[in-house]
Amino acid sequence: MLRDMEEEGVSPSVDTFNILVNAFCKQGSVKDAELAVQAMVRRGLNPDVITYSALIDGYCLRGEIDDAEKVLDGMVKRDIVPNIITYNSLINGYCKKKQIDKARHLFQYIQDKGLIPDVVTYSSMLQGLYGSGNPAAARELFNEMQAKGLAPNICTYRILLHGMCKNSQSPDALALFRSLESKELMEDVGLYNILIDGCSKCGKPNEAMDLFDELCLKGLKPNVRTYTVMISVYCEEGLLGKCKELLRKMEENGCLPNSVTYNVLVQELLKKNECREAEIYLEEMINRGFMPNHATFENLLPWIPNVGKDSRLRTIILKLT
Repeated sequence: MLRDMEEEGVSPSVDTFNILVNAFCKQGSVKDAELAVQAMVRRGLNPDVITYSALIDGYCLRGEIDDAEKVLDGMVKRDIVPNIITYNSLINGYCKKKQIDKARHLFQYIQDKGLIPDVVTYSSMLQGLYGSGNPAAARELFNEMQAKGLAPNICTYRILLHGMCKNSQSPDALALFRSLESKELMEDVGLYNILIDGCSKCGKPNEAMDLFDELCLKGLKPNVRTYTVMISVYCEEGLLGKCKELLRKMEENGCLPNSVTYNVLVQELLKKNECREAEIYLEEMINRGFMPNHATFENLLPWIPNVGKDSRLRTIILKLT
């Protein structure tokens, strides 16, 4: 692309290279991004804060935090001042690598330097705190965010509700959801999915079913994640008829089951000793190009001695193994 531009008499600018570097980093090709920076320097162009921020984000997305820190050190040595976007990438990287102490230190450091954390900064910190099993600190940080007049976005609320549900706080998560006033938030299928899954995993299947019914009554469109969680709920409750009805309705609504849907369905049916039903869906799953995952295999193997030699299920299991 650069060669084509130059052949046309157009000289690539810093902005051109920044777009290229960012694209490489988003694709996970950080080494190519580094080569683009080298090409940029050879042409007499100086990388700026946007260039270095993209590189830091690229390394953090790959979990290569040490390399991200080296880029930060390099830009500081070149007297390029990091901005909030630069630090957000690094904080997010620390949180994803479970290095919450480093994230908290950097979060405080940037404020001491006079930078103001934005919604992305707080969202990353919330994810890190919940991920490290510190829901109290996460909730305190959320309260601080609101006290500073910073409005949480959908991403923030998804992180918050997911973190609360993961830490056995699904009633609090549901109460927070009910307190939301934004129509956009109240009609976000992603938030419903988190709550439905959270209720089902903490032993509140009726609340999960109520939330699913509420979602549908609002005219919202369940996605494959919604249907998969509800199929799991119905199976666990022994509501096989509801499970099959939902699977049929799912396809009628143009939402095809995926590998996770089938694996959940087959696993739950086998746990309930519904061998014949499991056989039907296992075969359908394979015919659609999906393979059983490790957990499904673990549920299948004990059935080999228990089914007849001419059983279709036995044939399928042996073929898979």
